[in-house]
Order: sequence, then structure tokens, then C-alpha cells
Amino acid sequence: MIDKGVATCLRIALAIAFIIVFYTGELVGIMFDYQGINVVPTPTWILLLFATCAANVASAFWISRADPPRNLAFWGLFLKVCFLPIFLADFYIFVLMRSWFPPSPEVSPLGFFLIAPYVVLSCPLMIVSSCYGFAAIDHARDEQLISPERARKYKWGLALPIADLVAAIWLYARLRRLDGTAPTCTPDDDPLSPAHTTPQPVADIDDILATRPAQTRKAIPHPWPTVLPLAASLCFIIASYAGGPVTMIFPPPYPTLRIDVWFLVMFVCALATIVSADAFKGAHNPKTLALWCLVFKLALLPFFLTMTLIVLVLGSYFFAQRGLIFVTFIMLPLLLLGSYCIMRVTSSHGSAAISRARNERLVRRETANKLQRGLATPIADLISSIRLYTLLRQLDNASETSTSEAL
Repeated sequence: MIDKGVATCLRIALAIAFIIVFYTGELVGIMFDYQGINVVPTPTWILLLFATCAANVASAFWISRADPPRNLAFWGLFLKVCFLPIFLADFYIFVLMRSWFPPSPEVSPLGFFLIAPYVVLSCPLMIVSSCYGFAAIDHARDEQLISPERARKYKWGLALPIADLVAAIWLYARLRRLDGTAPTCTPDDDPLSPAHTTPQPVADIDDILATRPAQTRKAIPHPWPTVLPLAASLCFIIASYAGGPVTMIFPPPYPTLRIDVWFLVMFVCALATIVSADAFKGAHNPKTLALWCLVFKLALLPFFLTMTLIVLVLGSYFFAQRGLIFVTFIMLPLLLLGSYCIMRVTSSHGSAAISRARNERLVRRETANKLQRGLATPIADLISSIRLYTLLRQLDNASETSTSEAL
């Protein structure tokens, strides 16, 4: 079974990858009249789109099957909102086609031929973007949060154009309202259940009121403590490869940011990553935070390898040129300082995990200090993040084993 933290990262990454792949296609570029982002040829785009569609369907029904219905409904609504420009553009094109090609035997086939690619593109997109909603409905029905009749209505709504967005909003609003409350569809609601067919003793109303426990509404968990730190980290990763020294040495096939804009974007993303990692560390267990740190560092490993190559090449070249020694002592420290600052940003989730583990007395203070020093040291930071996640995972598995033995 996939670890819950890994499943969360996969769900978020696959949903974002699906959105990015779709909006980089040639058909979408023609629709919105942008060509600078069309870096994926049409055959490759179709293959990537099919792969991301299949991956999101698998994420909705298998990888994320342990997630609560409300989280699945949230991601279903998130995809619907992200793809809303596509559906609005399709509707606009359909209206234009009706005005350009009035119903007649001569011109109707031509209008149908022109609008068919967008209809074929939109219908599977609507169904795939509804997969998280379908999974949320199944989970909510199995947990008796909604009745089977209401579940069928929601599914019909998610399968119909225009109504799918309304159904996604209603589904998320209802599951958010029901989250933390008792099931609404109990066996007492079924007239064929044994509770109705078997004679039951009648209790006195005073006894019922005296023994009824006080109903307290559990606090509803909000998805933002998960979404915001991951979104900030993902933006920081994308910004790292969208400009700067790496793209100067290895020009990518996609448009890049100017160096001044790149510095500003990196600073904003780094600040958002550090603040969100520290602000929301109390909403996640230490193992999840350590996993995010490890994934963060692995994602930027090619960046640091490229920066190391740049420093070595520039250092040897500048030292060979006697007239450029002064430039060497200016540029190389700046490159090293920038790389170290980026490395420290990638350690923000790991530092939060160590702080949580130390406060919960999962690790000793000496071990926590060693791991913190490792995360602050170049090269050793990746090793420390691996050790941190391995240690916390072992402690978590040992805690689950001891709990099951006690039961």
C-alpha cells in the first residue's frame, strides 16, 4: 500500500502535470492565440495528454482511495475551475459556428467538421476532470455520508456539460459541511434493515436524554495547509529551471525569464516556501514533512549539479586568465552564495520536520542538532534528508506495530 504522504504528493503532482500538459498543446494554443508556450509537438502532446489522463484516473480511484471524500471533492473542483477557460472557449466557438454556418444541408457538415475536434477534446476532458468527484461520491456513499439516490444525482451532474461544475461545487460544499459529523444515511433509514423488522425495546425519554452524550462538532480539516506549502515548493522548483545561470549554460526549448525577473521570482517563491513550511508545520506529522524535504531536494538535484559544473568551469577559466582573477573573487562567491541560499530553502520542510520530531520527543536533541547541521551543509544536506525520512518512517512503523499489538 502506498504511503499516505507519497499518495498526497502524487495526487497533487499528477493534477498539476495534467493541467500543464493540456495548456501546452497546439490545439489549445490555436484556441487562445498563443504560440510562445507551444513547445510540445502535437503527436507528443497527445501521448502526454493520454498518459496524464490515465495517471489522474489511477490517482483518483486507486492511489488516493485512502483519502477522505472531502479532499477528493476538492481536487475535482480544482480541476474543473482550472479547465473552465477551455469550456468557455468551446461554448464561444460553438456560438460562432452557429452564426457563421446556419442550419442548412450545404454548410452544416462544414461547421460540424470544424467544431468536432474541440468537442472530441472537451468531452473526455470533462469526464477525466470528474474522476476525483466520482471517487469522492463512492467514498461518501460507502461511509454513509450521502444516500445512494443522492450519489447517483451527483454522478449524473458530473457527467453532463455545464452541470458538472455546479455538481462539483455542490458536492464539495456538502462534504465540507458533513465532514466531522455522524453519517447521515444510517441503517435506521433503511425500512428493510433488521432495526425495523426486529422488535426493539422502547426506552424512556428521560433515560435517553440523560444518557445521550454531548454532540460536539469536530473541527473541519482544511486543504490549504497541504496545498499552500506544496504549491510554494512547486513554484520554487519551476522558477529554478525557468531562468538564471542554468538556462544560460543549457538553453532550454521553452521561453525563459530575464535574469532580473528571475531573481525577483526566486525571492518571492523562496519566501513563500519558507513561511508556509514554518506556518503549517503543525498540520502535518514529521514523516510527511521529511518526505516533502526529500522530494524537494531530489527535484533540484540537477540544478545543483549544473551549478557545481558552472563553478568548476568558470573557476578554472578565470584562474587561467591572470587579468580576470579579480572577477573570479567576485563572481564565484556570488554563485556559491546563491546556490547555498537555494539549498537552505530546500531544507525548510526538513527543518520543520526536525522541530516537530524534537518537540514530540521522537528524536533526541543531539540527533536533531546533527540532522539540522547536515541540512545546512552542502552535499551532506541530501544525505541528511534521506536519513531523516528513513528514521521517521522507521519510528512511525514501530509506533503502528506497537499499537496493533496492544489492541
